[in-house]
Amino acid sequence: MAMRGISLHLALAVLIGAGCGSPGSGAAELASVETPAATAAPALDAKEIVRWRKPNSEAAGAALPRQGVVVAFTRWGETTLGVFDVAGAKMIPLAKRETGVLVVSQSGSRLATLVREGPSPARNHIEMLDWRSGSGLIVEPATDDAVLGFAFDAEGKRLSYATMNLRNSRSTLVSWRVGVLDLDRQEARIVLDSAAKKIGEVSIPVPFAWSGRTGRLYLQGWSPFRGMIRQSIWAMSPERAEPAKIVPAPNYVGTPRLSPDGARLAYLGTDMGSLPAEFVAPPGAPPGNRLSVMDLKTGEEDAWARGGKTAFGAFAWSADGEEIVVAEQAWHNGRFRDVEIRRVGKGTAVSVAKIDSSQSAKEVASILECRERNLFWVEKERAAAKLYVNRGGTSQLLFELPDGAIELLGCQNR
Repeated sequence: MAMRGISLHLALAVLIGAGCGSPGSGAAELASVETPAATAAPALDAKEIVRWRKPNSEAAGAALPRQGVVVAFTRWGETTLGVFDVAGAKMIPLAKRETGVLVVSQSGSRLATLVREGPSPARNHIEMLDWRSGSGLIVEPATDDAVLGFAFDAEGKRLSYATMNLRNSRSTLVSWRVGVLDLDRQEARIVLDSAAKKIGEVSIPVPFAWSGRTGRLYLQGWSPFRGMIRQSIWAMSPERAEPAKIVPAPNYVGTPRLSPDGARLAYLGTDMGSLPAEFVAPPGAPPGNRLSVMDLKTGEEDAWARGGKTAFGAFAWSADGEEIVVAEQAWHNGRFRDVEIRRVGKGTAVSVAKIDSSQSAKEVASILECRERNLFWVEKERAAAKLYVNRGGTSQLLFELPDGAIELLGCQNR
């Protein structure tokens, strides 16, 4: 029992604190942003929910391009947040932080990032940055609480987050809570916790979206005793705190995405019977071969795409919210590989770009569409990350990060 408790702590440490990428030469002048030195803070009082503080230094408001893409470049556990100037093909850095595995949320000009202060997940904190004004804000969780995930509301004025208490969690029992932060007033409140027993399964509800259309939070179940795989989706009003399960377990639910207008939710599911006969399920979540869309007002669900012998990878809503852009995967030499990017609507599918994996396997790591159907995606090949754009039906390479990862966070327009 004690060993399983230790294993749970170690698994969470790997999930939140592990670095990614590898050291080496880089582009975009990643070292041009200073990282503030970490300062030790006293433990919070038992009654405190969070502690608010300002960062050691605040960045000046950057001169941003008229159109750009908000990105995160991660190398060796450090992440540079910035705006990629598409016209100039260069990165405008905003902040550089030690993050390990990237956990981030974006709304308007505000970015929230999980920052690592040491090997223990309980030493991590949430840092907010307004890239237009340069102002920042740090939120530290209660003592022994490890932040799992968070989501802004539609206006970027509130942030909902989930934490797991490492001291009180055991091999068969997990202590967690979900809170809401009012960023302007710097007020915090707990809206749901494990003691209330309102979640009828052994999983932690972690916020991933907050709809301005419905006013509800959307939370995904993390299974702490199954490698933190994602199952189930709940919807909850932050005022009433009565979670309603809208996608039940044991359905695997991969990478749910809220539509731009907040009215629909897209997510991947798995039809095990349609997978290749020779497929052997590895530990963790199975591949998603069904792309579903739910109307959040009516609860009706439609399968927009079924993979059959294929599967799906990274995906994102189109800028107008009428289509989904998704990486399609084919079964090759005993595994699924990304082979194509497609636009999928209800009953329609059109190819956008082919992924050439003839020389080596490539993974589509991130997809984003901005105005005028400018489609961006990142291909991961060995240790390199490459940023592409498709404009007017023509694809081109914009930027390559030799060692590391690129995550597309949002569109920047002024």
